[in-house]
Amino acid sequence: MRVLHVIKEVTDGGASMGLLRMCADGPGDARPTVVSLLPPRPAHRAVFERAGVTVLAGKEAARAAVAETDLVQVEWWNNPHVNDFLVNADLPPTRVLLHSRGHFDAPWMCPSDRLLARVDGCTVTTPSAAANPRFESNRRSAGLPPARCVFSSAGPVATAGPGPAPVRHPAGREERRITVGYLGTVEPIKMHAAMMEIAAGVVEAAPEVDFVFAGDGALSEYRAEARRLGIGDRVRFLGFQDDPAAFLAGLDVFCYPLNPYTYATSEKALQEAMLAGLPCVALPVGGIRDLLTAESALLVETPAQCVDACLSLVRSPALRERLGRAARERIERLTERRAWRGRLTEARAEVLARPARARSALGVDRVALFDHCTDRRGWETDRMDEAQRADFARVAAFVEDDYAAWLESGPPRPDMPAVRAERISS
Repeated sequence: MRVLHVIKEVTDGGASMGLLRMCADGPGDARPTVVSLLPPRPAHRAVFERAGVTVLAGKEAARAAVAETDLVQVEWWNNPHVNDFLVNADLPPTRVLLHSRGHFDAPWMCPSDRLLARVDGCTVTTPSAAANPRFESNRRSAGLPPARCVFSSAGPVATAGPGPAPVRHPAGREERRITVGYLGTVEPIKMHAAMMEIAAGVVEAAPEVDFVFAGDGALSEYRAEARRLGIGDRVRFLGFQDDPAAFLAGLDVFCYPLNPYTYATSEKALQEAMLAGLPCVALPVGGIRDLLTAESALLVETPAQCVDACLSLVRSPALRERLGRAARERIERLTERRAWRGRLTEARAEVLARPARARSALGVDRVALFDHCTDRRGWETDRMDEAQRADFARVAAFVEDDYAAWLESGPPRPDMPAVRAERISS
């Protein structure tokens, strides 16, 4: 079976790495090809091609390749590049599976029934996404079968080591440092806005603790905030790490508080921490609530609770050991993780059972594309307090900024004023 995967851009990020594993380690009857609508960097493309996966580039290459394939699988989150392909490309007879890599609970991540009418089936990467009531309504309206969960599974990593070497203090006494770490995007679109305040609260109460952050993002801004809070010498920002196992092996605690409106789904960074046997602290939001339970982690609701949970783990090696073991057992036994290939096979078979159909370009205007493809009705921002609206806006920027940049890069029209991201939110 020839499968054409269409993705916004092949990168070294979570969506691309999840796609790579699906291509290289998925059902054996599939012969995958990937189209990156935006030209990928040569190094990122090479990672796929070393695994035997051909990578094409551009919307025209995607359209041409459709005629040579049995199934088009769109790697979806709300972005204008993929949506423009789905809505405004003339496609020959084919079958399309929308594989959502964003959580429908997140701002602007629920596809409209008009967008779902352009596909023949939909899968998600975490069970709670399929349970979103607005998505369920749109799915039924579009005549699609129930969405199956095709979990995006992280591979095993080395178990956590003993942590950093002891630090010799001026008085000559040796004291083992405790390292609390985070792995992922270091940006307010992902990480909780109070993360530095959480770190400061822990460090103030437990001088033996250091925090370390691995991942790209606004690192200079976070360094400045850490200095302002007086913890600049206790917090390190390492940037992107190409060996997550080595990073996780140096941690004692994995602290993963995300923005409450996170688009996170199967969260490979959290999976890797669990597989490494690290005790985890997290908010049960997005797909995290499908991964962690109260028996396998310390689940918190507020920054203050997060501080207390970290301190509980810092002060109790026994608790760290028990929760680390429970986290590893939880992810190793997770049904969705063990069954993803079978569920992908079932979802593809369901789509292939439908007759192939041609899709004529709808000609949706660039300015109208967001509203054509997005169901805004899932979020009542007028009922949120100021802090909730601020968190919502931080995550919404992930989608809004992408549309704004796309609009600005398009052909100018004399009858159209400039459209900025804030227009989407209004």
